[in-house]
Amino acid sequence: MEKKVYHGSTSGDITKLIPHKSTHQKECIYATDNKVVAMLYMGNWNDLDFRLFSVSGKPELVERRKGLLKKIYDKPGYLYELDGRTFSHYDYLWSLEVISFAKELIPLNKTFYPNVLNGILEEEKKGNIVIFRYPNRPKGMPIDNADLIDKFVEFENRGLKGAIKDLLKVYPELAIKVEEKIKK
Repeated sequence: MEKKVYHGSTSGDITKLIPHKSTHQKECIYATDNKVVAMLYMGNWNDLDFRLFSVSGKPELVERRKGLLKKIYDKPGYLYELDGRTFSHYDYLWSLEVISFAKELIPLNKTFYPNVLNGILEEEKKGNIVIFRYPNRPKGMPIDNADLIDKFVEFENRGLKGAIKDLLKVYPELAIKVEEKIKK
């Protein structure tokens, strides 16, 4: 086997991974070759909770609201190791994300984390991830989370119905800015 990739989950009973549709609107199996990134997917969250990006191949996580790290990761999780031969990176994906169009994949290995938060904080100590805890932000990221507007309008335009409604449910203070963006 040439390479391994990882898939993080809250579920410990996965015997096979099957494709599903996400924000890219493609039926596929998502993974990463970065173990820390896979650990971040051991929690149930979305772009309304965190901003995840990479700088020089290192993941950086921004907590958008106070207390989300603890709320989302202070629980058990599972890291699945997969044969990476069917996975590829495409231009429309995030730089640390790979996908497979296989009909199903059987995990090679599973690692249990009794507390995902502790695992992530340990990786932070090792320098494998940078975490911005609310209200800290990287330079250029607005404190009001207005950076989400373009993304969620685009999601809606690509057929992800309800994306704008979801955005405004969490950040109702962005309603006027969203309305202005839609009018353009």
